[in-house]
Amino acid sequence: MWMGLAATATYFLDPDRGVERRRDLRKRIAKMRSAGEQAKLDTSL
Repeated sequence: MWMGLAATATYFLDPDRGVERRRDLRKRIAKMRSAGEQAKLDTSL
């Protein structure tokens, strides 16, 4: 488990591409949230 966490931290904290990877992750999370909220609204009608 610790090795997985260390690998993830290294991936996202990479000085060369970490900023880009974190930005992409934030966009993906926002897109999933939006889709979830839309699905919730569609089912409540």
